Amino acid sequence: MKAVKNILVAPQGNYDKPALLAEILAVTRGTGAKVTLLGVLDPPPDDPDTRVALSNLHTWATAAQLREFEEVAAMLAKEGIETTIKQRNGKPDREIIREVTEADCDLVMKPAESEGRKLEFLFGSTDMQLFRMCPVPVWIFKPTHSTKLKRIMVAVDLFPSDAQKTALADTVLQWGKYVAGLTGAELHIVHVWDLQWESMVRGKSVSRQTIDDLVSALEQRHRKWLNEALARNELSADKTRVHFHKGDPKDALPMVASNKKIDLLVMGTVGRTGIPGFFIGNTAESVLRQVNCSVLAIKPD
Repeated sequence: MKAVKNILVAPQGNYDKPALLAEILAVTRGTGAKVTLLGVLDPPPDDPDTRVALSNLHTWATAAQLREFEEVAAMLAKEGIETTIKQRNGKPDREIIREVTEADCDLVMKPAESEGRKLEFLFGSTDMQLFRMCPVPVWIFKPTHSTKLKRIMVAVDLFPSDAQKTALADTVLQWGKYVAGLTGAELHIVHVWDLQWESMVRGKSVSRQTIDDLVSALEQRHRKWLNEALARNELSADKTRVHFHKGDPKDALPMVASNKKIDLLVMGTVGRTGIPGFFIGNTAESVLRQVNCSVLAIKPD
Protein backbone atom coordinates (compact mmCIF):
# COMPACT_ATOMS: atom_id res chain seq x y z
CA MET A 1 0.00 0.00 0.00
CA LYS A 2 1.13 3.55 -0.64
CA ALA A 3 1.95 5.91 2.20
CA VAL A 4 -0.99 7.78 3.73
CA LYS A 5 -0.17 11.46 3.34
CA ASN A 6 -3.44 13.28 2.69
CA ILE A 7 -6.40 12.46 4.96
CA LEU A 8 -9.88 13.94 4.61
CA VAL A 9 -11.82 14.07 7.89
CA ALA A 10 -15.52 14.84 7.55
CA PRO A 11 -17.28 15.24 10.92
CA GLN A 12 -21.06 15.43 10.57
CA GLY A 13 -23.58 16.20 13.31
CA ASN A 14 -22.70 15.31 16.91
CA TYR A 15 -19.38 13.65 17.63
CA ASP A 16 -17.04 13.12 20.57
CA LYS A 17 -13.96 15.32 20.09
CA PRO A 18 -11.50 13.19 22.11
CA ALA A 19 -12.59 10.11 20.14
CA LEU A 20 -12.30 12.04 16.87
CA LEU A 21 -8.79 13.18 17.76
CA ALA A 22 -7.76 9.69 18.85
CA GLU A 23 -8.91 8.18 15.55
CA ILE A 24 -7.11 10.86 13.53
CA LEU A 25 -3.91 10.58 15.55
CA ALA A 26 -3.95 6.80 15.20
CA VAL A 27 -3.01 7.17 11.53
CA THR A 28 -1.19 10.51 11.50
CA ARG A 29 1.08 10.74 14.53
CA GLY A 30 4.69 10.47 13.37
CA THR A 31 3.76 9.85 9.73
CA GLY A 32 3.87 13.37 8.31
CA ALA A 33 0.32 13.01 7.00
CA LYS A 34 -1.74 16.16 6.51
CA VAL A 35 -5.40 16.51 7.48
CA THR A 36 -8.25 18.39 5.83
CA LEU A 37 -11.32 18.98 7.99
CA LEU A 38 -14.32 19.20 5.65
CA GLY A 39 -17.70 20.44 6.80
CA VAL A 40 -20.73 20.03 4.56
CA LEU A 41 -24.11 21.66 5.18
CA ASP A 42 -27.25 21.43 3.08
CA PRO A 43 -27.96 24.78 1.42
CA PRO A 44 -31.08 26.57 2.71
CA PRO A 45 -34.20 25.82 0.65
CA ASP A 46 -35.21 28.49 -1.85
CA ASP A 47 -38.56 29.28 -0.21
CA PRO A 48 -39.63 32.94 -0.50
CA ASP A 49 -41.49 32.84 2.83
CA THR A 50 -38.56 31.53 4.87
CA ARG A 51 -35.55 32.52 2.74
CA VAL A 52 -34.23 35.25 5.07
CA ALA A 53 -34.73 33.34 8.30
CA LEU A 54 -33.21 30.12 6.98
CA SER A 55 -30.36 32.00 5.34
CA ASN A 56 -29.50 33.53 8.71
CA LEU A 57 -29.75 30.13 10.38
CA HIS A 58 -27.46 28.63 7.73
CA THR A 59 -24.93 31.42 8.32
CA TRP A 60 -24.97 30.80 12.06
CA ALA A 61 -24.61 27.04 11.59
CA THR A 62 -21.66 27.56 9.24
CA ALA A 63 -19.97 29.84 11.78
CA ALA A 64 -20.60 27.36 14.61
CA GLN A 65 -19.14 24.54 12.53
CA LEU A 66 -16.07 26.64 11.75
CA ARG A 67 -15.49 27.37 15.45
CA GLU A 68 -15.68 23.64 16.25
CA PHE A 69 -13.26 22.80 13.47
CA GLU A 70 -10.83 25.49 14.62
CA GLU A 71 -10.79 23.88 18.07
CA VAL A 72 -10.04 20.47 16.55
CA ALA A 73 -7.35 21.96 14.29
CA ALA A 74 -5.70 23.63 17.28
CA MET A 75 -5.62 20.31 19.15
CA LEU A 76 -4.09 18.59 16.12
CA ALA A 77 -1.52 21.38 15.76
CA LYS A 78 -0.30 20.62 19.28
CA GLU A 79 0.47 17.10 18.02
CA GLY A 80 2.34 18.49 15.02
CA ILE A 81 -0.41 17.67 12.50
CA GLU A 82 -0.82 20.19 9.67
CA THR A 83 -4.55 20.84 9.26
CA THR A 84 -6.66 22.70 6.68
CA ILE A 85 -10.32 23.60 7.15
CA LYS A 86 -12.80 23.61 4.27
CA GLN A 87 -16.57 24.13 4.19
CA ARG A 88 -18.99 23.28 1.40
CA ASN A 89 -22.72 23.39 0.74
CA GLY A 90 -24.43 20.38 -0.77
CA LYS A 91 -25.10 16.70 -0.15
CA PRO A 92 -22.42 15.35 2.23
CA ASP A 93 -21.54 12.16 0.33
CA ARG A 94 -21.22 14.00 -2.99
CA GLU A 95 -19.13 16.85 -1.58
CA ILE A 96 -16.86 14.47 0.32
CA ILE A 97 -16.21 12.44 -2.84
CA ARG A 98 -15.70 15.66 -4.82
CA GLU A 99 -13.03 16.78 -2.34
CA VAL A 100 -11.39 13.34 -2.45
CA THR A 101 -11.00 13.51 -6.22
CA GLU A 102 -10.00 17.18 -6.40
CA ALA A 103 -7.45 17.02 -3.58
CA ASP A 104 -6.14 13.50 -4.30
CA CYS A 105 -6.87 12.23 -0.78
CA ASP A 106 -5.60 8.83 0.42
CA LEU A 107 -8.19 8.16 3.12
CA VAL A 108 -11.57 9.43 4.32
CA MET A 109 -12.33 9.39 8.05
CA LYS A 110 -15.74 10.18 9.47
CA PRO A 111 -17.74 9.59 12.68
CA ALA A 112 -20.71 7.28 12.13
CA GLU A 113 -23.94 9.22 11.98
CA SER A 114 -26.62 6.53 12.63
CA GLU A 115 -29.33 9.15 11.92
CA GLY A 116 -31.21 8.30 15.10
CA ARG A 117 -31.99 4.79 13.90
CA LYS A 118 -31.95 1.65 16.00
CA LEU A 119 -28.72 1.36 17.93
CA GLU A 120 -27.87 -1.94 16.28
CA PHE A 121 -27.58 -0.20 12.90
CA LEU A 122 -24.54 2.01 13.29
CA PHE A 123 -24.15 3.61 9.87
CA GLY A 124 -26.38 6.27 8.31
CA SER A 125 -27.16 6.96 4.66
CA THR A 126 -24.11 9.17 4.06
CA ASP A 127 -21.85 6.50 5.59
CA MET A 128 -23.32 3.79 3.38
CA GLN A 129 -23.01 5.93 0.26
CA LEU A 130 -19.34 6.53 1.03
CA PHE A 131 -18.80 2.80 1.54
CA ARG A 132 -20.49 2.19 -1.83
CA MET A 133 -19.13 5.01 -3.96
CA CYS A 134 -15.98 6.61 -2.54
CA PRO A 135 -12.93 5.54 -4.58
CA VAL A 136 -10.45 5.60 -1.65
CA PRO A 137 -10.47 3.76 1.71
CA VAL A 138 -13.21 4.95 4.05
CA TRP A 139 -12.87 4.76 7.84
CA ILE A 140 -16.20 5.28 9.63
CA PHE A 141 -15.84 5.10 13.39
CA LYS A 142 -18.52 4.52 15.97
CA PRO A 143 -19.38 7.11 18.64
CA THR A 144 -17.28 6.21 21.66
CA HIS A 145 -15.46 7.79 24.55
CA SER A 146 -12.59 5.34 24.15
CA THR A 147 -9.39 6.92 22.88
CA LYS A 148 -7.53 3.68 22.06
CA LEU A 149 -7.93 0.92 19.50
CA LYS A 150 -7.39 -2.40 21.26
CA ARG A 151 -8.45 -5.04 18.72
CA ILE A 152 -8.42 -4.84 14.91
CA MET A 153 -9.99 -7.52 12.72
CA VAL A 154 -9.09 -8.00 9.06
CA ALA A 155 -11.60 -9.91 6.94
CA VAL A 156 -9.76 -11.39 3.98
CA ASP A 157 -11.42 -12.88 0.89
CA LEU A 158 -9.13 -15.15 -1.15
CA PHE A 159 -9.42 -16.04 -4.86
CA PRO A 160 -5.91 -16.78 -6.22
CA SER A 161 -7.22 -17.15 -9.79
CA ASP A 162 -8.51 -13.55 -9.72
CA ALA A 163 -5.63 -11.07 -9.82
CA GLN A 164 -7.77 -8.09 -8.73
CA LYS A 165 -9.23 -9.97 -5.75
CA THR A 166 -5.75 -11.17 -4.73
CA ALA A 167 -4.41 -7.62 -4.90
CA LEU A 168 -7.35 -6.38 -2.82
CA ALA A 169 -6.79 -9.11 -0.21
CA ASP A 170 -3.15 -8.05 0.07
CA THR A 171 -4.15 -4.39 0.38
CA VAL A 172 -6.65 -5.20 3.15
CA LEU A 173 -4.01 -7.17 5.05
CA GLN A 174 -1.47 -4.37 4.62
CA TRP A 175 -3.92 -1.79 5.97
CA GLY A 176 -4.66 -3.96 9.00
CA LYS A 177 -0.96 -4.47 9.60
CA TYR A 178 -0.30 -0.74 9.16
CA VAL A 179 -2.96 0.46 11.61
CA ALA A 180 -2.10 -2.24 14.16
CA GLY A 181 1.55 -1.21 13.97
CA LEU A 182 0.69 2.45 14.58
CA THR A 183 -1.72 1.79 17.44
CA GLY A 184 -0.27 -1.30 19.07
CA ALA A 185 -3.66 -3.00 18.70
CA GLU A 186 -4.13 -6.77 18.73
CA LEU A 187 -4.51 -7.97 15.12
CA HIS A 188 -7.12 -10.62 14.24
CA ILE A 189 -7.35 -12.07 10.73
CA VAL A 190 -10.52 -13.83 9.64
CA HIS A 191 -11.11 -15.94 6.57
CA VAL A 192 -14.51 -17.51 5.92
CA TRP A 193 -15.01 -20.18 3.27
CA ASP A 194 -17.80 -22.48 2.17
CA LEU A 195 -18.69 -25.12 -0.42
CA GLN A 196 -21.21 -23.56 -2.76
CA TRP A 197 -24.55 -25.42 -3.07
CA GLU A 198 -23.56 -27.94 -0.37
CA SER A 199 -26.86 -27.64 1.47
CA MET A 200 -28.81 -28.20 -1.76
CA VAL A 201 -27.23 -31.55 -2.59
CA ARG A 202 -26.00 -33.02 0.70
CA GLY A 203 -27.92 -36.19 1.51
CA LYS A 204 -29.94 -35.97 -1.71
CA SER A 205 -28.65 -36.57 -5.20
CA VAL A 206 -25.00 -36.89 -4.14
CA SER A 207 -23.53 -39.26 -1.58
CA ARG A 208 -22.47 -37.90 1.80
CA GLN A 209 -18.92 -39.21 1.31
CA THR A 210 -18.57 -37.36 -1.99
CA ILE A 211 -19.61 -34.09 -0.38
CA ASP A 212 -17.34 -34.69 2.62
CA ASP A 213 -14.40 -35.27 0.28
CA LEU A 214 -15.15 -32.04 -1.59
CA VAL A 215 -15.40 -30.10 1.67
CA SER A 216 -12.10 -31.53 2.93
CA ALA A 217 -10.29 -30.71 -0.32
CA LEU A 218 -11.70 -27.17 -0.37
CA GLU A 219 -10.73 -26.60 3.25
CA GLN A 220 -7.15 -27.60 2.49
CA ARG A 221 -7.01 -25.21 -0.46
CA HIS A 222 -8.36 -22.30 1.57
CA ARG A 223 -5.89 -22.97 4.41
CA LYS A 224 -3.08 -23.00 1.84
CA TRP A 225 -4.31 -19.73 0.28
CA LEU A 226 -4.56 -18.07 3.69
CA ASN A 227 -1.09 -19.21 4.75
CA GLU A 228 0.34 -17.94 1.46
CA ALA A 229 -1.38 -14.56 1.90
CA LEU A 230 -0.05 -14.22 5.45
CA ALA A 231 3.48 -15.10 4.34
CA ARG A 232 3.29 -12.79 1.32
CA ASN A 233 2.34 -9.88 3.60
CA GLU A 234 4.86 -10.81 6.33
CA LEU A 235 2.23 -11.57 8.95
CA SER A 236 3.53 -14.29 11.21
CA ALA A 237 1.34 -16.48 13.41
CA ASP A 238 2.97 -15.19 16.59
CA LYS A 239 1.93 -11.60 15.77
CA THR A 240 -1.65 -12.28 14.70
CA ARG A 241 -4.70 -14.23 15.80
CA VAL A 242 -6.10 -16.19 12.87
CA HIS A 243 -9.76 -17.25 12.68
CA PHE A 244 -10.63 -19.80 9.99
CA HIS A 245 -14.36 -20.43 9.61
CA LYS A 246 -16.59 -22.53 7.38
CA GLY A 247 -19.90 -20.83 6.69
CA ASP A 248 -21.51 -17.71 5.30
CA PRO A 249 -19.39 -14.55 5.69
CA LYS A 250 -22.57 -12.49 6.18
CA ASP A 251 -23.13 -14.43 9.42
CA ALA A 252 -19.60 -15.34 10.49
CA LEU A 253 -17.91 -11.93 10.25
CA PRO A 254 -20.38 -10.03 12.49
CA MET A 255 -20.31 -12.96 14.94
CA VAL A 256 -16.50 -12.93 15.25
CA ALA A 257 -16.43 -9.14 15.51
CA SER A 258 -18.94 -9.26 18.36
CA ASN A 259 -17.42 -12.23 20.20
CA LYS A 260 -13.88 -10.82 20.07
CA LYS A 261 -15.00 -7.27 20.99
CA ILE A 262 -13.39 -5.85 17.86
CA ASP A 263 -12.87 -2.07 17.74
CA LEU A 264 -12.08 -1.78 14.01
CA LEU A 265 -13.04 -4.08 11.15
CA VAL A 266 -10.89 -3.79 8.01
CA MET A 267 -12.51 -5.29 4.93
CA GLY A 268 -12.71 -5.08 1.16
CA THR A 269 -16.07 -3.99 -0.18
CA VAL A 270 -16.05 -5.33 -3.74
CA GLY A 271 -18.16 -8.38 -4.50
CA ARG A 272 -17.60 -11.06 -7.12
CA THR A 273 -20.00 -9.25 -9.44
CA GLY A 274 -21.46 -5.78 -9.55
CA ILE A 275 -21.88 -2.52 -11.37
CA PRO A 276 -18.56 -0.83 -12.30
CA GLY A 277 -18.04 2.19 -10.08
CA PHE A 278 -20.39 0.88 -7.40
CA PHE A 279 -17.79 -0.40 -4.98
CA ILE A 280 -19.70 -2.76 -2.73
CA GLY A 281 -20.85 -6.37 -2.87
CA ASN A 282 -23.84 -8.04 -1.24
CA THR A 283 -21.71 -9.66 1.46
CA ALA A 284 -20.03 -6.39 2.42
CA GLU A 285 -23.36 -4.55 2.48
CA SER A 286 -24.89 -7.20 4.75
CA VAL A 287 -21.90 -7.18 7.12
CA LEU A 288 -21.91 -3.39 7.35
CA ARG A 289 -25.56 -3.47 8.38
CA GLN A 290 -24.85 -5.90 11.23
CA VAL A 291 -21.55 -4.88 12.87
CA ASN A 292 -21.37 -2.47 15.78
CA CYS A 293 -17.72 -1.46 15.49
CA SER A 294 -15.74 1.03 13.44
CA VAL A 295 -15.09 -0.03 9.84
CA LEU A 296 -12.24 0.68 7.43
CA ALA A 297 -13.51 -0.22 3.96
CA ILE A 298 -10.90 -0.78 1.24
CA LYS A 299 -11.35 -0.49 -2.53
CA PRO A 300 -9.22 -1.95 -5.35
CA ASP A 301 -6.35 0.19 -6.57
